[in-house]
Amino acid sequence: MRYVYLWYVKITHAAMKRHLADNSYGDNWLAKAKEVVKEHGMKLAILGSPFGTVEQFVVGVETDVSLDEFGKVTSDLYHIDPEFVEYGKTMIIRQ
Repeated sequence: MRYVYLWYVKITHAAMKRHLADNSYGDNWLAKAKEVVKEHGMKLAILGSPFGTVEQFVVGVETDVSLDEFGKVTSDLYHIDPEFVEYGKTMIIRQ
């Protein structure tokens, strides 16, 4: 079965201040997120900023792996910069 996992990311207040002062901070995190998804052999479906949510970024992947496997990806995304992510939440779309 194919899935699209959308991982919505709320960044910390300190990360937001840093990102607003220097956009490259958030851009660098997004670039590293793209690398993490690629390292796990998943197809990047979307990477950007969602509209109308409290979260600032969304990472979307298309894959056939279970939610447990996708959890390994989100763990690696958290560890890109321990001071960046306040929380992440996952939306699952079955195809």
